[in-house]
Formats: sequence, structure tokens, C-alpha cells
Amino acid sequence: MPTSPVVLSLAALFLGVSGSPSELPAEAEVVAASLGAFVAPDPTSVAPERLRRGTRVRVVDVDEVSGWLTIEPPGGAFSWVDRKSIREESPGRGRVVEERAVVRVGVPNARLPGPPRAVLDRGATVKLLDRPSLSVGRGPAASAWLAIAPTPGEVRYVRAEGVTWLKADPAPTPVPPPPEAQGERRVAFQPESEGAVEPIAGLSPELSAEVARAEAEHKAALAEPVERWRLDAVRARYEAALKRATDPAATAALRSRLDRVARHEEVARAARTFQTLLERSRRRDHEVAVVRRQLAELDRPQRRPFVAEGLVQPSSKEVDGRRVWALIGPEGTPVAYLDVPPGLDARPVSAKRAGVRGSVRYNESLGARLIAVKDLEPLD
Repeated sequence: MPTSPVVLSLAALFLGVSGSPSELPAEAEVVAASLGAFVAPDPTSVAPERLRRGTRVRVVDVDEVSGWLTIEPPGGAFSWVDRKSIREESPGRGRVVEERAVVRVGVPNARLPGPPRAVLDRGATVKLLDRPSLSVGRGPAASAWLAIAPTPGEVRYVRAEGVTWLKADPAPTPVPPPPEAQGERRVAFQPESEGAVEPIAGLSPELSAEVARAEAEHKAALAEPVERWRLDAVRARYEAALKRATDPAATAALRSRLDRVARHEEVARAARTFQTLLERSRRRDHEVAVVRRQLAELDRPQRRPFVAEGLVQPSSKEVDGRRVWALIGPEGTPVAYLDVPPGLDARPVSAKRAGVRGSVRYNESLGARLIAVKDLEPLD
């Protein structure tokens, strides 16, 4: 989305126009033999990817105090989402059909999905990857996880000492227009928000053609979005022409053009700074939202795992004068007996599969395990 002149002016006033953050995102190359890409700026967190020497990464943020770099997920990065939360709409494309779908980090060769990284709302789309699904658990409690591309805003963290910065590729030089058959070359253009550039007189044909190239490059650069303006080559051409100019009027005109280039470079740097801060803010907002959701999940009562599962049926056996229930396993024989306390009604799960929570001990008179039931949960 184009940045308004008012926003750019405010950015130039309050944010400044210099410093490395204004040049982010930037390319870097891994120089360590093996560099961990972590899910948090913490060496004890999960590192789903190990980056080899020579791997290029795109840095979107720098923390000079801690020495951590925030990078976009490297090639090969993926996440997991529960299959039942997704409906495949077309090859390689899925849509969230549940109210919320938790996205977990994909760790190669791991048997379980990694920690949660995002929560997608109903209707969100995901890119499905051509990767085998991951099966977790057995029986009715089993789940299958689909591999998807990292969600928007997902990042990784690497140590700054493990990479080196790469210089940006120079902008391609436009092919200059053919020189006129006679007379000097005169080029004028009118960038947005400024007046027209007067042609320069008093230059040799060769120098005039060089200035024409600089003006053409300048005009082409200003046609791009403001945060993409790169005017180093234009400034270098004007500076070279200024060194060779001898006419005082031509020298003054070239200095005016250099001042114009400097103003455009200042606006472009301010725009890049502002864009970087906006991206940081969006990313931080996303991270805060993820943490809040995780904290909300932690605030919910945690359900302890079942100590046994099976088909609940009445039995004729008693313990301490109380009738106990039988828990029938897959083989059709009792795997345990249930001592259901007063106040807990087992009839709703009678003849149904249920999960049992409670304390387990061996009862000699029954010759089997006896579970002092605290909770019965139907599984069907």
C-alpha cells in the first residue's frame, strides 16, 4: 500500500533517516558450520531447523543488545495443524473449518508436533505441503496432523555471530536512449510533488549524454514505491559529471540535481524506517496475541490422563460391602474393577466405553486392579 506524503513527513521528523534498521529486511549468509534457527530468542527453546554454512536468510529485525536476529522462516520450514480442523478445497490449499485451529511448529523427524506458534480462526486459508501426515496416539484418541507452510508473521531467531551481512545487488542500469543526431541532449522530467527539472546548458555532448542517463535512471527509480527508491547509481553519475563540468551555470545545475537526489534518498530512508517499524509492530502484536492465547489455555483446568479405559458394566462382585463395576478391555475380559463413591453415578456410562481417573491398587480378593474412581468420562 503506498505511503502518504504526510506519513513520510512525520516519519522523517520523528524517526530519523539513518541507521541499519532503516535498511531492513536485509540478506545475510550463515558462516557457522551449523546454526540453530530457534522459535524464540532463547537458546533453550526449540530449534526446528539447523542452517548450514552458506545458507542465505532474510533478516527482518535486529536486537543489538541481546545479539539475536529475527529472520523469516528458512526454506524447508513447516508447521503442523490437526487434520480435523482443515478442509482441503483444492490441491495444496485448505481452509480452517473449526472455530480455532492451533498451529504447531514442525520439527523434522520428530514423533510429535512442536510447541504452538499461532491460532487460526475459522475461514483462514493455509498452504498444504506435500509431506506425509503425522499420526499421534492410538484408538479413538488418535489424531493426524497435516504439514502446512509457515503462517504469516511466523519467524525464527538466530545468533548474530553466526551470519554475515550481504551487500545488496546494484540496481540494473537502464539502457540509455540513442543520442540525438545534432545538438546537445536535453532531458527534463517532473517527479511527484516537485517542479520540473530544467535542462542543463553549457555541457559537452558527451557529458550531456551522461547527465541524460542519470536523469533517465532517476525518473525510472521514482516510478517505484517510495520505500524501494535506490538512487546510489544516480548520485554517482551526477557526482562524476560535476567533477568534469567547467561552466559555472552547468555546475550549479548539477549541484541542484544532487540536492534533489539527496532529498529523495532522505524520504526513501524515512519510508523504509517507517515500514520496518510497522512490520515490527504487526509482528509483536501477533506474538503477544499468541502468548495471550497460550496463557488463556494454561488458565483452563488441566485434565489429567486416564488411568484406564474400557467398557463399563455392572458386576456381582463386592468390596467392603459395596458393589463394584467391571471395566472390560478389548479382549472382552475385566481389566479392572471400579469402586465408584457415593455421589458419582456410573449409570450414564453403563455399557459404554469410558475413561477412568482415580487411584489404582491391586485387590487380592478380586485378583485384579481396583480403581478408586474420581471421574468417569464417556469416550463414545
